[in-house]
Amino acid sequence: MTDLTIPQAPFKFTQARLEALPFTEAAYRVKDTEQPGLLCWVYPPGKKYPDGLKVLQIYKKPKGGTAPVRVNVCRLGELPLTGLKGQPSARSAVDGILAMLRQGVNPNEAERQRQAEERAEKKADELAGITLSDAFSEFCKVKPLRPRTLAGYTLAIERDLKAWHDRPLREITGAEAVTLHAELARESKHTAARAMQVLRAVHKFATDFYGTDGNELPFGRCPVDKVNRVAPKWSKSAARTDKLRVEDLKPWLAAVRRIAQEQPRGDGTRMALYLELVLLTALRRREAAGLRWADVDLRRGTLTVRETKNHTDHTLPITARVREILEARKATREEGDECVFGSAEVRWQLLRIEKTTGINVGPHGLRRSWASFADRAGLGAYAIKAALNHSTTGDVTGTHYAQIDTEDLRPLMQRVEDFILRQAKQTTGKVIKLRAGGAK
Repeated sequence: MTDLTIPQAPFKFTQARLEALPFTEAAYRVKDTEQPGLLCWVYPPGKKYPDGLKVLQIYKKPKGGTAPVRVNVCRLGELPLTGLKGQPSARSAVDGILAMLRQGVNPNEAERQRQAEERAEKKADELAGITLSDAFSEFCKVKPLRPRTLAGYTLAIERDLKAWHDRPLREITGAEAVTLHAELARESKHTAARAMQVLRAVHKFATDFYGTDGNELPFGRCPVDKVNRVAPKWSKSAARTDKLRVEDLKPWLAAVRRIAQEQPRGDGTRMALYLELVLLTALRRREAAGLRWADVDLRRGTLTVRETKNHTDHTLPITARVREILEARKATREEGDECVFGSAEVRWQLLRIEKTTGINVGPHGLRRSWASFADRAGLGAYAIKAALNHSTTGDVTGTHYAQIDTEDLRPLMQRVEDFILRQAKQTTGKVIKLRAGGAK
């Protein structure tokens, strides 16, 4: 649409005369003789305005300004041109706009400011109604949580934080968090810690998700911050240290293999092979349980674990004994089995081993054991990290220089396996033979 000014003599605006203004091929404007600066713009019919458009507008320079500004008053017909005192009309709106211009105020900027404040107020009202449950719902949609992690978070929200489920997030105070943590800790320190961890994670997510540059803390400070100050060690737990010692290898591995011998047709064989594989590969419990046949390449001698703790695929070389374990499992594989081991509920087997040997070690303790034996076998720190699939983020040397791939690990992991199996064959203690006739 061409925006032109077609010569049109000014006249005193009346409703009838404005309605009678004709539409032409181009837009034009008409000035009002009664209120200086008041114009009527006439736009011809087109795609945007099929019936054409007439708009009342002020075109005037604010006091102290350098250039005139355009301020729309209304479309013709939206307000009566004139009205009774106190009644809204186009001319009363014009009087208000002109008054602002005389004060040096740009009405357009004032209107933008008003709309921004209105949006901010509306946003604040929306945020005020966001509950812990609402924030957790968005958290679950956005965050890629593993099923077990999601189950733990949901339990904390629905059971431990149930009283706050429908509370607005901004109303949950630090003092309330301290009190709840203390109450939960009396029953279980683990439960109390998990509840605070979930609350902290959801609150931080909601702050980032709903916050803006102008409102970086829409829900205030995280309530768990006060728990940090009042009970600073609430989230710290003693590091687990269970692992196999060198002298434990023979009795423990013998007990594991005995399970397979005593339960050849039951679950014992599968669990025995599983436990030995965990010891020789240092895989996490669920990583070993979730190992799929599609990710085992016996020809190339590699196995790959998906969905690891640090969200990267982890490929390891298949060492000699691990190959025997996988081939043994493959020989008994049933049609349709996708996983090498499947469910890995080994608690009862481990209790049985502890009862016969006195050695208490869990699946993750076997991982610690492997790392300890790898150190004894002379593997460097970066090789051990690579085998354990530990992140080297923040370590420039480990990230950019000491890059160890699967083939680099092959002889190293074989060395560790040989060390473990060699130690498992040795007897503990020394046997002293006495000479004939006894001691004199």
